Amino acid sequence: MSFEIKRLSEENSASVAEIEKLCFSHPWSEATVSSEIKSGFSDFFGAFSEDELAGYIGGRTICGETEIFNVAVAPKFRRKGMADALIKKFIEAVREKETRVIFLEVRTSNLGAINLYEKNGFVFCGIRKDYYTDPKENAILMRLAFDGTQEFEDWDDDEE
Repeated sequence: MSFEIKRLSEENSASVAEIEKLCFSHPWSEATVSSEIKSGFSDFFGAFSEDELAGYIGGRTICGETEIFNVAVAPKFRRKGMADALIKKFIEAVREKETRVIFLEVRTSNLGAINLYEKNGFVFCGIRKDYYTDPKENAILMRLAFDGTQEFEDWDDDEE
């Protein structure tokens, strides 16, 4: 399956919100997505299969630090390399903004996503206890640093 990565605009907000509903227990509303896209601080990219938005990545850069909000691919488009391509495009875009570090959170049970982030250079840097609800779960905090401070830290979800 072929797909193309494109920068998203406010006009894509409804499609992003639909993917949110398919992928997350607390999805962002169309209004929230729209507000974030037009904020001027955020970057959103979509993977399009033909003319359909199949997945997206979004995040915000402020003062040289970037936070990835979400990476999501609609279930029928998974396992096609879209999430990996989206992450790579996002990293490229924020590096052009001279970001020093990118952060993200991921559920401790989401081993596929953790492996994907590690493949793209992210390393563990902390645990956020009970960060997620529905179901309640810890978050792994990961980072990708471009300023020479990238270090791997081992994690154990059972630690306090």
